[in-house]
Amino acid sequence: MPTIFILLVFTIIFIYAMAQGKDTPLWVWGGLLFFGLGFLFMLFVVLRERLLHKPYIIITDDKVIVNHVGRIWEYNLADINRFELHEYRGWGLRFYFSTDIISVHYKRNVEAKKMGEAEGMERINRKMSVAMMNAQEGIKANQLTMKPKQLCDLLNKRLKQRRMPQQS
Repeated sequence: MPTIFILLVFTIIFIYAMAQGKDTPLWVWGGLLFFGLGFLFMLFVVLRERLLHKPYIIITDDKVIVNHVGRIWEYNLADINRFELHEYRGWGLRFYFSTDIISVHYKRNVEAKKMGEAEGMERINRKMSVAMMNAQEGIKANQLTMKPKQLCDLLNKRLKQRRMPQQS
């Protein structure tokens, strides 16, 4: 949620800069376009999730479905060894950032298959993810109603339940 506020602040600053004079420099127009469109996009995403009641993450018996910025990611629990929480905290571009990511650790054969099928930017993205968190994919766990640690524990618990033989 802080991202949308930062975009709004910069959009207002650029609107104010435009209102100050008749000859508006090109960089002001560029800044307004960049931050204004970013703000409108984030507003659309937030309102769509709130008004349409589309959950970010759905956990079923056999998979995890993540709706991240309009793209649906499905993670089959049969392909996964474990989930692990990574907490990134620090300063960047003068702002403090806090990001929690739940890494998806696939079984070796699935991991090799996914890397082999990846092309272009997707392959680069997977390699960077492996370098950062030793996993090809991750689920952002910020700004949810459940704490990231609880969500990670729940996902691992679901994996464990799935592996246990059904008792009748």
